[in-house]
Parts: sequence; structure tokens; C-alpha cells
Amino acid sequence: MIRILIFNCLKIKLLKTLQQTRLFSLLKSLAKRQKTAFKDFLAADYHNKRVEVRQLYTLVLAHWPACETWTKQALWQRLFPTLSYDDQALRHLLSYTSQHLEIFLAIEALQRDPLRQKISVLGQIPSNTPIHQKLLREAHRIQQKQAHQNAEYYLADAELQAETYREYYQRRPEQHEDFGSLTRSLDTAFLATKLRQIMWLLNHERLYKWGYLPSRVDEFILSLTETDLPEVPAIRLYYYGIQVLQQPDNDTTFQQFKQQLVVSSDMFPLEEARDLYLLAINFGIRQVNDGRRTYFKDVLELYKDGLDQAYLLQNGRLSRFTYHNIVAIALQVDELTWAKDFIDTYTSQLEPAFRERMYNFNRAKIAYAAGQYDEALPLLQRANYHDTLLNLGARTLLLKIYYELGEWDVLMSHLDAFQMYLHRKPDLTYHRTNYRNLIRYTRKLLQLTNKRSEAASELRRQLSSETILTEKDWLLQQLTP
Repeated sequence: MIRILIFNCLKIKLLKTLQQTRLFSLLKSLAKRQKTAFKDFLAADYHNKRVEVRQLYTLVLAHWPACETWTKQALWQRLFPTLSYDDQALRHLLSYTSQHLEIFLAIEALQRDPLRQKISVLGQIPSNTPIHQKLLREAHRIQQKQAHQNAEYYLADAELQAETYREYYQRRPEQHEDFGSLTRSLDTAFLATKLRQIMWLLNHERLYKWGYLPSRVDEFILSLTETDLPEVPAIRLYYYGIQVLQQPDNDTTFQQFKQQLVVSSDMFPLEEARDLYLLAINFGIRQVNDGRRTYFKDVLELYKDGLDQAYLLQNGRLSRFTYHNIVAIALQVDELTWAKDFIDTYTSQLEPAFRERMYNFNRAKIAYAAGQYDEALPLLQRANYHDTLLNLGARTLLLKIYYELGEWDVLMSHLDAFQMYLHRKPDLTYHRTNYRNLIRYTRKLLQLTNKRSEAASELRRQLSSETILTEKDWLLQQLTP
């Protein structure tokens, strides 16, 4: 009996669901419009002559997304009900379909990039022909109108300069032309691409310790000085980004990076601009966490500009973590009115499931910062904070309000309940230690009778040396005579 059960478990494991296949992994990334367009793509004989591929995708589209959970055997049964299951045949059919989907996605990308279309066509047309010359002129006109001037812009420019060189050389090889622009465009494209890649490698190394070691080319690039660089915004921005990551204690390099980012961010595609803003914001937050409080203002300025330019929104939504961080940073620099205007404006752009609790909690934080405890208390007491960290934040705010109002009996009960909550959450690790320390030191505060006593001095010394305590400043303030 035991052997039969083991065999059945293994058999079930081998019945692979469709969501684990390459085709379905690709389909999950498509928008609804693209899924429909792919059906039209397969219907054209030029793209696909296999009837069974069309049948497969028509069936999948009709049952999307429920079909993701089908086994391969279930799919075969629906496609070919009169035929015995053939795993190899189905694998080939799924592979053919996914290959067509990859081609479809490549065409979609090309259709969104008219300059890349022209460059692709130029490579297929013999140079020194009227049509090649015409296409080349059209490509240059498109290039001049490009709004984005990131690394890809300069790579495309280098390709166009190379096509121009090929055109002139084959048409009039004996006639001298100034092709210094070709060398300059290649240098610019190389520098922009290499600087950007080094910047992201250094950033990931700082975050995750991947073990990045500069190559000889990287070492040459890293040895460049500002005077070695062309006046190209993308190159300057990537260069300053590298300097920030290499010299985290140098405020001048951060200000250069921040200024260049704010001035030239509209020259980058939306996703790249967002990544650059997040790099700057996250760097600033790390500086704040290391005790450099002057960076609070810089981070808030970056958040404000990122919001104004919609860089911090994805598909029209604002991350609840970004929302929470923005309010926290604004309160650190006493911008309470702006923080209230922010949550009134942007709460509607949070995911619906998080709107009410995030609004209540952050509105309570603003009210607490303004000393409006009567407004903060009901927001904290009535909200159902399922998110553990949000719950801990609400409990911390309640602790501080009860203490500052002198509600000692309520505070003692709250501390007991807070401690029990932590006991039920053993997986909190760092946070568990932090909040246990908060409870412990708050109890010590309550035991003091004189803030000028030796006991108060000893408590002040203990707090100052505590390494895991986010509310250290607040606790020290309560010890001020």
C-alpha cells in the first residue's frame, strides 16, 4: 500500500501543468490586446502555416487564464480527443507556438521604434542606391526628433554614422570626407553604454555583494575624470552615479548626480528614469540610516520631483511602500501640510486593498506630529492593520501618545498587549528585537521618579549605546529634564 502511494505521488509530480511551460510563461507577460493580436498573427499564412498551432492558441485564448492549471494530457485531450496522448508531439507543438510568440513580440517592439525599423531596413538594402540614400536621410530625420537620449540613442546614432560612412565610401572612395563624426559617435555610444552598465553593477554589488570585479576596460573607464567626458547629459549622469556609489561619503558627488538627474530626466525613457530616481532615493535613505540626517531634504525633493514627473507610478499605481516612505520623510523635515496634501492626492492611486489602512495610519502619523492626539487616536484604534509592520507602527504611535498624554494605566496595559503580540510573532527577527527594546526602555522610563537622578543618567547611557532601537531619539527626549 505504501509503495502504491509513493508511486502515485511521483506520477502526479510528473504531470506538469501548462503554467510551467515556456509558452505560458511568455503569455502571462502579455497585455490583453497583445493576446488578441497574436491570434491574428498566427492566422496569417506568411507567419504560420501550421493549422494545429492556430487550434492550440485558439483553445488557450478561449480558456485563459483557467487553462494555466491544465496538465499537458488535459490539453491534448481537448485538442485531439480521438488520438492517444503523444508527449513529444505536444512538446513540439508548444515549442513551435512559443517560437512564433517570440517573433511576434520582436515585431511588436520594432513597430514601436521607427528608427530601429529604418536601421534594420538599411542593413538589407545595397548602399550607393537611391533608395538606400533616401532611407538614410529619413533615418537621420527621425534620429534628430528623438526625445530620449540615453545610451540606446547614441548606439543608434553610431549605427547611422556607420551607414553614412558606408554610403559615401562606396559611392566616392577617392573623395575625402570628414568622418570624425563617426569616431565621435562610436566613442559616445561606447562610453554611455559602458558607464551605465558599470553604474548598475556597482549598485548591485553595494546591495547584494555579487562579487563584481572591474575588467581592464572597466578600470580604464573608472579612471576617467570629468574633464575627459563629452558634454552629453546621459554620460554625465551615469558618471556621477558611479562617483556616488564609489564615494558614498562625498556629498558633492551626490548633489551633482541629483542635479543632473532632475535637469535631464526627461531625456530618458520612463522605466530608465524611474530606475535612476530610485537609485538616488535609495542611496539617500541609506545615508539617512547611517546617521546623515541632512539627506532627508534631498530625498524628499527627489520624491516630489519623481511624483510630479509620474516616474514613481507604475501602471498608474503608487507602491504602498513608497507612499509610506514619502510621508515618513516629509515628517522628518516638518512638512506636515505637504504630507497631508500628498495623502489626500495619492491615496486613490494605491492598490484598492491597501487604501483605507494606509490612509488611516499615515493620517494618524501626521496628526501625531502636529500634536493632534484626539485626531490620531481613533484612526489608530479603529483601523484593522493586518500588515504586521503596519500593526507594529500603529502600536508604537499609540505607545508614544499614551506616554505623552500621561495615560499611565492605559500605557501599561498597552505595553503588556504589545509584548504578547511580539511573542506570537517569532519570525520578526530584527523587528522583534527592536520593539522588545522599545517596550523594555519605556518600562524603565515609567519607573523613573527624577529625570536628574543617577538612574536617569544610567538609562540615558544605555539608550545611547543601544544599536537596535528605531525610537531612540524619542526615548532620549523623554529623559530631558
